[in-house]
Amino acid sequence: MTSREREVAQHAAGGLTNRDIADLLVVSVRTVENHLQRVYGKLGITTRAALAAVLSA
Repeated sequence: MTSREREVAQHAAGGLTNRDIADLLVVSVRTVENHLQRVYGKLGITTRAALAAVLSA
């Protein structure tokens, strides 16, 4: 996982919306969505709940 993907994943796992993450990182919502899809694929998960569980472990 790239550092940017990890950053986006941590924000998502922390409960921020895609719009909130995009505003915080000054990127588009689509960019956030792309990062999250790559993270989900790399971790073999499909939901934010699973993302939070993986990152907290």
